[in-house]
Amino acid sequence: MTRLAILVALTILAIFPIPARAALIFSLQPSITANAGSTDNQFDVLLTNTGSSAVTVAAFSFGIVSSDASITFTGATISTVSPYIFAGDSFDGANSFPLNTVPPPPGQTLEASDLSNSGLGDSVGPGDTVGVGRIMFNVANGAASATAPVTFESFPTTSLSDADLNNLAFSSDNGSITTNAMSGVPEPGTGFQVAAALVAFAFIFLRRVW
Repeated sequence: MTRLAILVALTILAIFPIPARAALIFSLQPSITANAGSTDNQFDVLLTNTGSSAVTVAAFSFGIVSSDASITFTGATISTVSPYIFAGDSFDGANSFPLNTVPPPPGQTLEASDLSNSGLGDSVGPGDTVGVGRIMFNVANGAASATAPVTFESFPTTSLSDADLNNLAFSSDNGSITTNAMSGVPEPGTGFQVAAALVAFAFIFLRRVW
């Protein structure tokens, strides 16, 4: 009976293998910071292959959402600091299309996509990290010091496919943006007004003494 149970279990595993954790991971570059009232801040959205073999990616899309109303995404480009996944083979780049799609920026949600212009796809080697988008964002005046989560939208907004248009398994690691409130600056003339008030007070005091 025990041997029969083992055989049944092995048969089930052979037919329905336990899925492994996806080797391809979407993430944000670490340590994203910006000051209140700043514009044209930038960071990369990354794709990392944590597996032991290369994976060919022919298309991608992703959506990111900021939960902080003081942060607005203003656009996305293929000019990533990390090597761009479709460098020299970008459909958007070849046709001068924007990487970001809908909704149109600025906003707290940004969605972007691109595909291999050749249709063959590009290989992401084991352990390699490539860029899939350079994101620009602004921080509103008066924003408080805070760490705001930035989350990836779920499939199919965030997705990967191979050259045969088959979906590739992936996971996503959410990130965050740290905003720094600007220190208060005294209004112009405040120091002069205080000094003038002290002089006036001293003059009145001396008049009474004399």
